[in-house]
Amino acid sequence: MAETTHVTLHHLVEKRFVGTTPDGRQVLIDGTKEHPLGMGPMQLILNAWGGCVAYDVLEMLAKRRVEVRSYRIELEGDRDAGVPAFYTQLRARHVIDAPGLDRRTFERFVGLATTKYCSVGASLKASQSFEVELLHEAEEASEG
Repeated sequence: MAETTHVTLHHLVEKRFVGTTPDGRQVLIDGTKEHPLGMGPMQLILNAWGGCVAYDVLEMLAKRRVEVRSYRIELEGDRDAGVPAFYTQLRARHVIDAPGLDRRTFERFVGLATTKYCSVGASLKASQSFEVELLHEAEEASEG
């Protein structure tokens, strides 16, 4: 059975929003040019992709009982020059400090996480359908 994810995006001011989950977690999304307080939507996509891959890599390492002292992913994305300026290529540099982890195993785990297990990466390649419903609260209030 398919799982449905729910979030709500609230406009704060200008191009600044807060996304919330039903259990109260929040993320600030900020498209303002001067003094941004949060990441822009496209930066969030890079972070979501990197986080998704990292979860899977760390899970595979934990199953092998590999101690991870530190792990980071440096992410870059090339965007199309047109509108919309979607990502045309994503790059990730995985940097890990894990005693006893051989390069071949690490490469295999990163490859599996990137191409097989990461839901965000699969979503970026998938064909989605969009359903939009429009509600105008002022109109609803005057009808009642």
